[in-house]
Amino acid sequence: MSQALITPFTLRGAAGKLAAWEAAPPAGAEHRGTVLLVPGFTGSKEDFEAMLPLLADAGYRAVAYDQRGQWESEGPDEVSDYTMADFVGDLHGVVDQISPDEPVHLVGHSFGGYVSRVAVIERPARFRTFTLLASGPSSVEDINFPPPQLVAQMVEAGGQETIWQQMSAVMAQADQQPSPERMEFLRERILRTKKANIIGILTCMAEPPVKDPATLRDSGVPLLVAYGDTNDLWAPEVHAEFAKQLHARTAVYPGSGHVPNEDVPDRVCADLVTFWKERA
Repeated sequence: MSQALITPFTLRGAAGKLAAWEAAPPAGAEHRGTVLLVPGFTGSKEDFEAMLPLLADAGYRAVAYDQRGQWESEGPDEVSDYTMADFVGDLHGVVDQISPDEPVHLVGHSFGGYVSRVAVIERPARFRTFTLLASGPSSVEDINFPPPQLVAQMVEAGGQETIWQQMSAVMAQADQQPSPERMEFLRERILRTKKANIIGILTCMAEPPVKDPATLRDSGVPLLVAYGDTNDLWAPEVHAEFAKQLHARTAVYPGSGHVPNEDVPDRVCADLVTFWKERA
C-alpha cells in the first residue's frame, strides 16, 4: 500500500482559484519529474485519487486540478468565459506554476485530453510526454455520446440535474454500480460544477479539438494513447486508428471502460511509468 499522502493546495487560474491535489515522492527518494493530470467533462481532481500516490511512489510529483468552474475551483458565470482558449490558458498557467524550469509529463482524461492536446501543440517544449487517457479524436463522430449541442440545450433548460439524471441512469445499468457514498459525491460534484462550465465544455466539444492529427504528431512530444476496451465512449478500433494517425504507442485495459484511471489505476500507472522511463 502506498505511503504517499495527497495534499490539497491552490493554483492561480486566469478566472480565479483552481483547487488542486498533489502527491510527492517520499523524503530522500529520487525525483524523476512532475506529472500533471487533467480531468474531463463533469470530472475533477478526485478522478485521479488512486493514481496520485502510486505515481509519487514511483518518484514523480503528481498534480491534478479541477478545471475552471469544476467542483471546488472558482469560475465565471458566463458561458463565453469557457472557451477552449480559456481552458488551455489555465493549463499553461498551471504548468508554469508547478514546474517553471522543467517540462512536465501531461495526462489528459477525456475532455481533459482535448484541452491538453491543444496545449501541447501551442507549447511543445513545456511537455516531456503526453498521454491521451480515454480521450478519442472528437465528440462529433465515432463516439457513443449525444450531439453536444443537444445536450447543451438540455442543460440550459434543466440545469446540472439533467446531466446527473443521464449519468445515474447509465450507472444503474452497469454491472458494477458505485457505492452509495460515491454516488452522493458524484451528484454533489455535478450540482456544484457551474452550469456555464458544463455548457461551455459542450460547446467546445461541438468541434474537434485538433482538426489534423498530424499537428499533434509533429509536435515532437512522445505520445501514448491509453484506453479501455469495454463501454468507452469511443470503440477500441477508433482509439487504435487515432493512435496510428498520431504515431503513438498504445496501452489497452481489457474489461475497463471510460475510467481506467479508476478501474485499474495500478495498471495505468505502471504503463505510464514504463512509457516515461523509456522517454527519459
